[in-house]
Amino acid sequence: MSDRRAIFATIKAARPGALGWTTAEIRELDNVLDRLGVPRDQDPAVGWSNDPQWIRVARPLIGQREIPGPQHNGWIAKGWARLGAGWFNDDETPWCGFFVAHCMDAAGLPYPAKGEFARAAAWASYGIACPAQLGAIGVKKRDGGNHVFFIVGETPDKRFFKALGGNQSNRVNVMDIAKSDVYAIRWPASMPLAGIALPVMPAGTISRNEA
Repeated sequence: MSDRRAIFATIKAARPGALGWTTAEIRELDNVLDRLGVPRDQDPAVGWSNDPQWIRVARPLIGQREIPGPQHNGWIAKGWARLGAGWFNDDETPWCGFFVAHCMDAAGLPYPAKGEFARAAAWASYGIACPAQLGAIGVKKRDGGNHVFFIVGETPDKRFFKALGGNQSNRVNVMDIAKSDVYAIRWPASMPLAGIALPVMPAGTISRNEA
């Protein structure tokens, strides 16, 4: 673990109940550590230094998950209404679109309105088309619907994207999604294309449960 990653992890552990870092907090702490001479992370699993703002919001949410049974994860259940889809109030409705919309909103960017963000397919026409790159939004066709996620890397054989997404096996995590299954890659229209090449990351678990 790098010095900077360890600092972030230590501070996060001291913030009981916190759901993750805000974009402003990450930027402020990065600036302080820059002045102290602490090297920026180059670990693609962390990616603080190269990440677009919305990915900086997304990574600390890794580990958020559904609660089995009648209880619900409040971050998901209460978040629907905040984003404009108040007819949902649980963590059992497929929530990959919620996760992406939450990250965009927290980064100060628009997302499909009028509750459309909840439909993964709505993200296929979001913003502008772009080549695969760090932070791009990928939309996958799956049995029974679609799945939306952030592209944060690729496997050494170039066959799979490393997908940072919600509702992947009922949680936020990074899993492998076949490039051949991805039919749309998008970027926020108001943001310049970063053009950051995809980090090559070890092959992991293939995502098969996104419902």
